Amino acid sequence: MNLSLVRIQRFVAVAEHLSFTRAATVLRIDQPWLSRQIMQLEDYLGIMLFERSGSRITLTPEGQEFYEVAREIEVAAQRIRDKAVEMTRRRKSELMICVAYTTFSLEGRDRLLEKYATIRPNVAVNISASEWTDDVVEKVKSGEVDFGIAFGPLDDPKVETCELQRLDLTFAIPQENPLATLSPLRLSDFAGQPLAIAIKDAKNMTSASRYSWILDVGAVPVHVPEGRRYVLDVAKQKRLCVACYAPTDIVPDDFVRRSVEDVLPPFNLLLIRAKRIMSPSAERLWRLAQEANGKPAEPATPEA
Repeated sequence: MNLSLVRIQRFVAVAEHLSFTRAATVLRIDQPWLSRQIMQLEDYLGIMLFERSGSRITLTPEGQEFYEVAREIEVAAQRIRDKAVEMTRRRKSELMICVAYTTFSLEGRDRLLEKYATIRPNVAVNISASEWTDDVVEKVKSGEVDFGIAFGPLDDPKVETCELQRLDLTFAIPQENPLATLSPLRLSDFAGQPLAIAIKDAKNMTSASRYSWILDVGAVPVHVPEGRRYVLDVAKQKRLCVACYAPTDIVPDDFVRRSVEDVLPPFNLLLIRAKRIMSPSAERLWRLAQEANGKPAEPATPEA
């Protein structure tokens, strides 16, 4: 039997799901056939990879050892597939852009894409959307998309960014909250105040510079796991203060919107790309964003 990449990938799927049925569903193959392939792999290796007890399976110590290496091969194979897709896309007049959902109303995004369409009308720009900035960045780094449009600032050495729009924070405050009587506010006024935020992983608050100011001023972050699209709904239900960064943010009727007189923490809309060789069509979009931001256009330096 040939110890092929396909067999290794199927073993990894079973090891991660610990279920032949679920693994077969994910792989879109027949479950009995998958079971036979794993048994053939065990016969070929001369070791038991799984302990079987009725419908339950677990990895044997040898199976766990084999999985750790097989998983590395699967990750490398996925990188090869992603690279092949990326290189194929370079030869086509096509760009893939992933945007954060709540960027739809921001002028910086529309200005860039509309101007690019007039300059390169024959380039197909395909846009997908993700709830979280972190997911947008991961898709950019993996090569699944050419660019991301999301919120910053970002601190990730594997990507570079170009500011499309500086965003001015204001705050929506329940009318019954004493802060509603202050105009303008100071950031220090939020000390001890619950403040609704949407961040994918609340444990990353201190490392996400676009949110770390909340802890710096002593506010109490209230994580909204449903995402930015629902943060105002949660704020209304729980009577929480919330930061607004788009003119189109719809503040509840029984809230007031207040500005802050301090120098606000940086918050902006970004065009994001990975440090890799890009197609001429992609490079043109990047230069256009740099020119709009008043920066000299510089080519990216691919990582070694």
